[in-house]
Amino acid sequence: MKGLIFLVKVEGESAWPELIPEKIYFATNLLRLKIGDFVVFRNPKDQREILIKRIKFIRKSFYFLEGTLPWSKSSKNFGLVDKSLILGKIISI
Repeated sequence: MKGLIFLVKVEGESAWPELIPEKIYFATNLLRLKIGDFVVFRNPKDQREILIKRIKFIRKSFYFLEGTLPWSKSSKNFGLVDKSLILGKIISI
């Protein structure tokens, strides 16, 4: 997947209030990822599941991702996320 801009629809509340449930956002894989970005990625434990979380920290090509709410899934549940599983970052907020 090279040079792509795509649309994503937020399904849950784990990134609220920054990302609004049921709203559609632009995302891209054209930009460098950094701490604080919201990224669209495949769950490492079930790659059929697509999630959106914020980057908390980066270790080489692995990312610790979390939602904005205390009860949301995070890398504490599914582990560090390899860069290859990240589809892109949200660019319209």
